[in-house]
Amino acid sequence: MAHILKNALIPVITVFALQIGALLGGTVLVEYVFNWPGLSGMLVSGVNGRDYPTVTGVILVISALFIGLNLIVDLLYGIADPRVRK
Repeated sequence: MAHILKNALIPVITVFALQIGALLGGTVLVEYVFNWPGLSGMLVSGVNGRDYPTVTGVILVISALFIGLNLIVDLLYGIADPRVRK
């Protein structure tokens, strides 16, 4: 059972990370449609008002979140399967 789990866990972690990334990208649409306050609403209002520093800052924060997610996924790969560390 442990041998199967090591091999099966890597694709599960990958799909989970891809889904979280897609959810992060989809928040712009959801927050705009349902009029929820948040970073994505700030992004849309910044684009509509041509507030370039706000747009740049929000994109920087969202990009940092995505990069942090990828870092966590890479670390989880090493924990799930020690062969990946080498």
